[in-house]
Formats: sequence, structure tokens, C-alpha cells
Amino acid sequence: MRRTIGLIGCGLLLGTATVFAQQINKEQYRDAAPKDLIKQTALNEQQLSTIQRYFQFELKDTKRGQELQELLLQKYPKGATARLAAFHKASGAKTMEALIAQSEDFLKAFPYDEWHKEPIGQEFIYYTTYRTLGSSYFDTKQFDKFLELSSPLNFKTENELYRWNVMRATVFKIVGPDTLFNISTRMINELVKKVNDGSYEEQGVFNKETAAANAAEQLDNELTNHITLLHSMKKYAEAKKYFPHLSAKGAYGKAELNVLHLDILQQTGDQQAIQPFLENCVRANAMTAPMFDKLKEIYTAKNKDGKYDQYLESLKSVKDQETLIAEVKAGMTNKEYVPFAMQDPEGKTVRSSEWGNRIVVLDFWATWCKPCISAFPGMQMLVDKYSNDPQVAIYMVGTMQYDNYKEKSEGYIKQQGFRFHLLHDNIDKATGHQDAVFRTFVPFFNSSGIPRKVILKDGVMRYTAEGYSGSPSKLVDELTYAIELLKAEK
Repeated sequence: MRRTIGLIGCGLLLGTATVFAQQINKEQYRDAAPKDLIKQTALNEQQLSTIQRYFQFELKDTKRGQELQELLLQKYPKGATARLAAFHKASGAKTMEALIAQSEDFLKAFPYDEWHKEPIGQEFIYYTTYRTLGSSYFDTKQFDKFLELSSPLNFKTENELYRWNVMRATVFKIVGPDTLFNISTRMINELVKKVNDGSYEEQGVFNKETAAANAAEQLDNELTNHITLLHSMKKYAEAKKYFPHLSAKGAYGKAELNVLHLDILQQTGDQQAIQPFLENCVRANAMTAPMFDKLKEIYTAKNKDGKYDQYLESLKSVKDQETLIAEVKAGMTNKEYVPFAMQDPEGKTVRSSEWGNRIVVLDFWATWCKPCISAFPGMQMLVDKYSNDPQVAIYMVGTMQYDNYKEKSEGYIKQQGFRFHLLHDNIDKATGHQDAVFRTFVPFFNSSGIPRKVILKDGVMRYTAEGYSGSPSKLVDELTYAIELLKAEK
């Protein structure tokens, strides 16, 4: 029994501390013997556990703490203490085979249904066990067991199994499409049915309203993955059936999904649905250049009044635009930066000292940064918008690349067909990293994350923002507002 306690260790004792919160006057048991405590009928397992932690951690009496722990395991072989001990034992498996076997044994010895009748804490045990066991089944291609395990679970836990396994397999193509299609379809249909089960509700974390919002957002993510999979397999009609299950925000708020939605409507011949769909995408400010082109094509074919621009403007949410303008104004600044010079792909040196009072947009990016390259369609729209404006210049600055950084940056932009004026960040002589110019700006941001947009004018940094919202049209609006504010200055 001493060996068992040693394996459980402090992790078990601390874990138990998170389970029970019963009030008890611990001081009255300061000198009590564990063998006498365990016999007291007035003390239940939770209260005895509180005393055990009191011995172990407050009095630093390891001997009595371990003795009472052993007695608890003996008296309550199916109780919370034993459950946590078994969980830690399974979690400590050294091989995949052992992890699967011990996790299965744990679920047989401590069934979820039995715990759920009196769920006094410890949900994390089952959440972790199902997540670990599900991933083990998936990685060893035991897909029947994976699905059998997933089906009875609540939304929160099955969603985690989907997110960690099916979404990962879709992105990295580590499972054949037909197999993945069967798994994803079954789980998505179950998640749609379970989304309102309230499983995210947790005191101090999510109330009923925020739990529902979180569940809806999670389902949007998994539906996006499933629709993307179906679209890649040219299962357009089937993919179309899942759009109604998206939340109001998720239905039109993601530009990448909107692109797929538009193609699915076209592939299924649903021409009547295209204009209202695109109008909703404009309202959500989640449009791409081809989507704008399609909307204009539809409008001008029906209307010869030449009022497309007014029509487009009327679709935009005034409230959302006001919010975005407020965010841009909050990002305005007035910091004098260190002058720099960088080279473009042709070997020409571009010097900041030569820009004068031009408004210059810098986009710091890297090929390994997914949000950076996801924002490229929006940046291309911005470049096209200001291509004939001599007062505005836009540069894409490749930074924090490794090895042959010039080839990586230039190759990616050429391969993807973007028409950018590319600059290469300089090598920091002290570190050897390709981030010398970017590092001179970092103190202004209190962050070293990319993508990072910077707007300069008259030797001063006037605007900066980090990250990418996921919408090309919103990115264009954001930077346009900032540019036009600077242009309006006298």
C-alpha cells in the first residue's frame, strides 16, 4: 500500500483538494489518529479528505497524511479518492498500448454514468480520460472504437474529440478522405443535436448564457471544418445542408467560409440565393475581392442606374463601421521611429528617410505565420485601391524567416500570384536573426507578434495594429480609415 501512495504522490493529493469544499473545523482533529478518524460515522469521505489534506499540507505531517490516505482508499474503493488515484495511474502509462489499456480499465472500474448520478467535482477526470483515450484510438486508427467512445459523450467532450482529432486530420491530411468523411459526418450530426445540452456551464467559468455562446462558437468551428472537407470532396449538395446549423454570427462572419459558401451555391445552381447571401456577407463585413465582383455583376445586370456604390454602402452596418472607426482611432499613435533601409527582391535599397510626408503602410509577415498569409487577400485589395495614389505606399516586409529567407518570401508571393512590393527585413548582426528592423519597432508594441501593421508618416509611426480579424474587407476598411485620417491632416 505504501508503494501505491508513492505513485499517487502530491498530484493526487492536490487534485483531491480541488474536488471537495466542505466546511469542517479541522483544528479539532489536530491530534487525532487516522485509524480513529476512519471509524467515525459522523465523518464522510469528503470531510475525511479535508482532514487528510490538513495533515499533509498545513501541519506538514506526512506520516499521518499518508496513513489517512491509505485508509480512505481501503474504506471507499469506488469513492472520489480511489477514482483520482486510478486516474493518475492510467495517466502515468509509458506506452500507447498501456495508456489505452489502463484508460479502458479506469472507465470500467469507474463508469461515467455512475459518477454522473452524484457529480461532486472531478469532471476533469472524465474529460481528460476521454480526450486522451479518443486521441489514442484515433492515432492507432481504431476508428470504430473512437466513434463508439464519442457517441455517448456530452457536447463539450465530444467536441474536444472532434477538434483535436478530426479537425487536425482534415488540416494535415493524415487520414484518407473517405474514412474522414464517415467519421466527421457522424460526429457533426451528433454535435448538432447536443449543442444545447449546457455541458459548458460551470460555476465561476460559464453561466447559462455564456456557455451557450461558447457552444455555438465551437459548433461553428467544427461545421466550418466539415463543410471544408465536403467541399474538397466536391460533395456540394451535402455541404449545403450544414449552413443552416451555423449561428447567426458564424453564418456570414468568416470570409474563408463565405468563399466556400458562394462556390457551393454556384455549384448547386442556386442562383437566386447568391445575391441575398452576398448582401449578408457585406453586412458582416466579411468579403473578398471576387465576392465584391460577383455582387457588382449581379447588381449591374439587374439595374442600369449606375448606383452600385450607393447600393453597396447602404448594405453596410453603420454600428459596425462606427465600432471599427473607434478601434482605428484607438490605434493611432505618434512615435518617432529609427530610420532604416531594406532591400527589395531586385536588390534595390528602399530608405525610410526618402519617404518624406508620404503615408507608408508596412505589413510585417512570415511564410510560417498563417494569420499573416491569410490576410494577404485583404492586403492585395488595399494595394489595388491605392495603386494610383502617389501619396500612399504599401510594403510587405518579410521578417523572422530562417535559412534562405529571400527565396522563401519571394517564392511564396510569386507562387500565390500576389502583386506586392516586397521588402526583406535585415539581419541582426548581434543575433543572426532576420528581424533587425522589426525589432526597432517592438518597444512601441510591447509585443513581438505578427502580423503587425504599421503606418508611417513624416518620420513618425502614426498607427499600428497586431493580428488579423479573418476578413479581407474589414482589413481594407481598417487601414483605409487610418490612411484617410492621415491624409485629412493639415
